[in-house]
Amino acid sequence: MDCDIRELESSAVYKILTGSILPRPIAWVSTQDKLGVANLAPFSFFTVASLNPPVLAVSILRKPDGSEKDSLRNIRDTGEFVVNIANQPLAEAMNLSCGAYPAEVDEFDVAGLQKSRGQSVHAPGVAQAPVRFECVLHGSLDIGAGPGAGTLVLGEIRHLHVADQVYRQGHIDLDALQAIGKLAGDGYARVHDDFDLARP
Repeated sequence: MDCDIRELESSAVYKILTGSILPRPIAWVSTQDKLGVANLAPFSFFTVASLNPPVLAVSILRKPDGSEKDSLRNIRDTGEFVVNIANQPLAEAMNLSCGAYPAEVDEFDVAGLQKSRGQSVHAPGVAQAPVRFECVLHGSLDIGAGPGAGTLVLGEIRHLHVADQVYRQGHIDLDALQAIGKLAGDGYARVHDDFDLARP
């Protein structure tokens, strides 16, 4: 296959991108609307954007009808959110939280999760998550328009929580973390088969 990407249907582009850029880390984003209703949803277009200041980057795609997702609206309205790291023990709960629920539905309740009170933001975190990053909105960039368009959200980390059982000798213990990554379709990967290469 060798073609101008503009000649492909958007569904084909999506399948190629999500099937080749992997495994993708998952930002399990918790927010709260102006009325105090919590929202929780996973996003796999996620990475670190900066260390000074510490900033995370999450891209939130629009719904099939072109409207904004609840997570993005809440972030725009409140200027804050929490990125929770999902691991294998929480995979089922994370999957439950990704449904297309109405805005008034609290996905913490749907997934049977406990909320942790934020130390620097009003949005709750997932109490069971091994790592939580409390973020304030550093900036955002709308990319495109309509279904499939994305908004790149940059969140500056103001507070972090790392569970004692996954933090050892100044490092995150990969085996204890049991992180998962997103593959294409319904696929997920366990992040445990690692190897080292010394930098030149």
